[in-house]
Amino acid sequence: MSWLARLFAPRRREAPRVAVLPSVPAAAPSSTPPASAAFSIPLACWLLGADQAAGPGPTPVEGAALERLDAVLAQPGLPEDLLPRAAALVPQLLAMLRQGDELPVSALAQRVARDAVLSAEVLKLAGSAYYRGRGEASDLQQSISLIGVQGLHTVIARVVLKPIYDHAPGPWSRAAAPRLWLHAEALAAECALHAEAVPVFDAYLTGLLHDSGWTAAMNLLDRSGVEFGVPSEAFAGALERRAYRLFGRAARRWAITPAFAELGADTLRYSLGTSPHPLAVVLREAMPAALERVRAETA
Repeated sequence: MSWLARLFAPRRREAPRVAVLPSVPAAAPSSTPPASAAFSIPLACWLLGADQAAGPGPTPVEGAALERLDAVLAQPGLPEDLLPRAAALVPQLLAMLRQGDELPVSALAQRVARDAVLSAEVLKLAGSAYYRGRGEASDLQQSISLIGVQGLHTVIARVVLKPIYDHAPGPWSRAAAPRLWLHAEALAAECALHAEAVPVFDAYLTGLLHDSGWTAAMNLLDRSGVEFGVPSEAFAGALERRAYRLFGRAARRWAITPAFAELGADTLRYSLGTSPHPLAVVLREAMPAALERVRAETA
């Protein structure tokens, strides 16, 4: 098992609080054996705290909301106000990662020490069960030496990018926010585990930032005036496809790595289900396992 697998191994957590949604009538019994739990619920429904979709749909109101999303996707770029101001920190992440490749451990420790949250996360990772087996670390410099550059990169990414998922201006965003970060972390871990033809950190970042598309989508739903409720199955699937495209618009703007920027351009031509881009393939393979992981953690 790789260090990423050990670091991000599923752990049972208390289910985050989500908005109470209207109940959905139970489906009629079927003679068809039920699918795996990981595939029996659309991601949009899980993010919003629903156990199942509200019928096949889409409703006329949902159709109008999709038109609003499509109008935004028809624009050449992603409107600046669709993602929280924390998204502006992504270039800062790139600068920190580049500097980290060039600085000695002592200089890295000095820089990390300036940020209490980042320092705490580094020490926490170095003290995890996996790294304790490699040695003991009594201070920040030893901790950075123990986890290595790749371990430090993952910590920096998580600390810098987490605020993107704290944005909750309206009912749709508020309902999804508690679970978006859980899913982003799980997807990042699964993408790293599936990174065979791409750099591991590129895959990790792609998974960690993919759900920024959901942040933008929920923000648009808040603005559209669609009454908050359980989405229909068709609406949930349509939202997932559009969230991927919204993520692609943001990825083009951020261009953290060459492969990440290429994926952003790729989303203009292909859906996630048809894209041949290596990072899209990784995402496609990682999505079911990520949903299964977070559903188990919040059960």
